[in-house]
Amino acid sequence: MYRGFWVLIVSLLTGSVVMAQDNANIAGKWYGAFKLYYGDKYRVILELEKDGAGYKGKLLLPDLPESESLEMETVVYRKDTLLLRVDDVNFTYTGVWDPAVKKFRGVARIGNDDSQIELGRKEIALADIYKRPQEPKPPYPYYTEEVKFNNVKDSVSLGGTFTRPAANGKYPVVILLTGSGPQNRNEEMAGHKLFLVLADYFARNGIATLRYDDRGYGASTGDFESADIYDFSHDALTALGYLKTRKDIDPARIGFVGHSEGASVACIAAANNPAVDFVISMAGVGITGRELVDQQAAAKGRMTGKSDSLILADRQQLKPYWDLLASDRPIAEIRPEAEKMLREIYRNSSADVKKGQTEEELIRDANMTPETLTLLRYRPLTYLKQIKCPFMAINGTADIQVDANTNLKEIERALNENGNLLTTIRKFDGLNHLFQRCKTCDVSEYGELEQTIDPLVPEFMAHWILQLPPAADR
Repeated sequence: MYRGFWVLIVSLLTGSVVMAQDNANIAGKWYGAFKLYYGDKYRVILELEKDGAGYKGKLLLPDLPESESLEMETVVYRKDTLLLRVDDVNFTYTGVWDPAVKKFRGVARIGNDDSQIELGRKEIALADIYKRPQEPKPPYPYYTEEVKFNNVKDSVSLGGTFTRPAANGKYPVVILLTGSGPQNRNEEMAGHKLFLVLADYFARNGIATLRYDDRGYGASTGDFESADIYDFSHDALTALGYLKTRKDIDPARIGFVGHSEGASVACIAAANNPAVDFVISMAGVGITGRELVDQQAAAKGRMTGKSDSLILADRQQLKPYWDLLASDRPIAEIRPEAEKMLREIYRNSSADVKKGQTEEELIRDANMTPETLTLLRYRPLTYLKQIKCPFMAINGTADIQVDANTNLKEIERALNENGNLLTTIRKFDGLNHLFQRCKTCDVSEYGELEQTIDPLVPEFMAHWILQLPPAADR
């Protein structure tokens, strides 16, 4: 994380990389892009103006909701070095002028996230941030409709998009269920709109879709932060009930396609539910949430070059904390104990870890939401054993978030041992958690890849859905 920072310091000390520009006038607008962990990028616009012998300025983050100009508390410009600070969003920037490209090169922080940023005079449009050749553009050669349906049980109104082929008829239909965290109907991440691309492919190949914004997000009402995966399953069942009122879908061929957490939501909704005609799990889990935490940490450790012994030591250090969260005790009861554990873990951490985050930031950012806890406590076998409809589970072999071999094996075993032989298990070589053909395959690469999803995946899913017989014929 700090490699770019140390390069910057060395440059300042040696003068071997950059040359001073003798405090040329830097008034006016400067443009850059801030990159987050998963590859999401946000444009950064600086407006600087002369203020006596120095400068003052404003910061604009146009891609964040309800963005407004923020006054800078600090603007320091000495020879080739630019220092900026905005307290409202915990923004800092340290940059050095590079005359070769006529840009400031440096490191920015927004909140707890760091990113290397180049600031230049050329305006950056949103379309310049990402190249997404698979994203469909209107006019579409199929029918789309903005819809609303109500989860009466939870007093939530869900807004989404229904898509089907243009010709009138009754079509098989999939309900697309998003992964963890608040997501819009397109499951938009790092500039990729996975569900938009899937809906487009399905509509062009004889399959309808319903995708909707998570509760409390976009056009949907409710409170996401207080909801758990069982609440999300109620939303999914509400979507299913809504579809059964439509005249342009086949009521005997309605299924769920869930990605990541969405696959768990699909399994909960489909358990002992004859109204669900099929399920597709995309990068879904077959092991418990508690086991998944250790599996993910080990995969990340190996990618960063940690030895097996160090990975094991990290696991042992964090074991009491994760075991506590994974217990069945109420969150209000365990929170003080969990915070005490985190403080002890922080105080025993290395100096490098402490440079990146304060103790209070660690406590504040500890994700003990209902969603996180129910995922951690989720036992997929409980629900898989109750699913009798056709079930497909797919995963990429390069997925470091949900290991393909372990999870697909457990999914298949649970289904087959309880008499569901209508199962299809498929691994896609070289694909990551988003089913992109990856290079490094680390999560930070998601936004760098132009491909939203490998074309083999929607083709495989569509073929499977279309060959399924109606439920009454099974």
